[in-house]
Amino acid sequence: MKTKKIYRHFSILVLSIILLWRCTPIDYYYSDYLENAEKVYPGKVDSISFKPGYNRAAIRSLISTDARIVRMKISWGLNGTFETPINSTDIAQYKEILIPNIDEGIYTFDIRTFDSEGNQSMRAEVFGRVYGANYSANLNNRIIEQIRKENQDLVVNWIPESGDSTLRGTEIAYLTLSGDSATVFTEPLLHQTRLPNYKPDTRINYRTLFKPSSLAIDMFYAAEQNIDPVSYMPTERTLHARSSWTIAGFSSEEPANNRLANRVIDNDVATFWITRYSSQATDYPNHWITIDMKEELQVDGFFFAQKNGDRKIRELEIFASQDNQTFESVGRYSLAAIDRTYQYVDLSARKSFRYFKIVPLSGHDTQRQPGLAEVGTYTIGN
Repeated sequence: MKTKKIYRHFSILVLSIILLWRCTPIDYYYSDYLENAEKVYPGKVDSISFKPGYNRAAIRSLISTDARIVRMKISWGLNGTFETPINSTDIAQYKEILIPNIDEGIYTFDIRTFDSEGNQSMRAEVFGRVYGANYSANLNNRIIEQIRKENQDLVVNWIPESGDSTLRGTEIAYLTLSGDSATVFTEPLLHQTRLPNYKPDTRINYRTLFKPSSLAIDMFYAAEQNIDPVSYMPTERTLHARSSWTIAGFSSEEPANNRLANRVIDNDVATFWITRYSSQATDYPNHWITIDMKEELQVDGFFFAQKNGDRKIRELEIFASQDNQTFESVGRYSLAAIDRTYQYVDLSARKSFRYFKIVPLSGHDTQRQPGLAEVGTYTIGN
């Protein structure tokens, strides 16, 4: 009897629970999950490429197939942002975005898409360098080897360039016989430029063009040079004998394989000086070498021969002195990246001195210790 009573009470309890469940709203048991429903992420961009420019850049990417996307936002640096609409015709297509007004520098660009409700995609990013005035200021024009006249034309011979994939060519502007302006463009692998119908006794302007990468959207220019062609026409140079010359001082030399300072005046382009790299490696801007010519000489210019292989000097400064104590700068000059060939640097006016110091400023590659095969001085004419 007692067992039946317990069973009856249990049945009533179960029935009550069922009735209560049927009277409870259907979302009661998962309303908390609705409040914290999974966040909506619009489709992110894919297949990103970066195209650098002058204080600007372009980013090309494949827009997602997500038709909800209406906007893209690109962020970089501390506070750089750029937004652009995404149209229905952009969906599932490649789109290129041009971003203006970017400070020169290296950045990671954060790219996100948004839907009409403000939901943003997962992060996509691309790394890139934006170029500007600092990059342009360090570009060097091609070096003129010689200029000559051929009938009514002017022919410019360039020292060959090697290994610079960013160089795109050189422009020369000049006046023709009729007084008209003309411009000639020379490809980087060509070593001669002909200026047809050149007007005698007039100056020419030239500048070299660079593109820092194949994807760059802008061309960059070295500072324009205005020259008198006569100063580049063949001259009779008399090299000073160097048999008695000595090295008066140097920043460092490399003892391994006799890469010693005195190799620059041994009259052998196969031997060369390199600053120390095997231990306590040296670095720019602390490189220099001073030559004692043993007597005061009249000098119209200097000649240099680059070593073979790496560590060629791109730019250097020359100083002159009478006493090896007080030095005067006689100019900064560029050298071409060619092996074991004399390159001549004419001074603007003849100078008289006994000592001269060579200070390498930069190299043609990433090596931080420059090398040089030969250096000397000469006079022109009498």
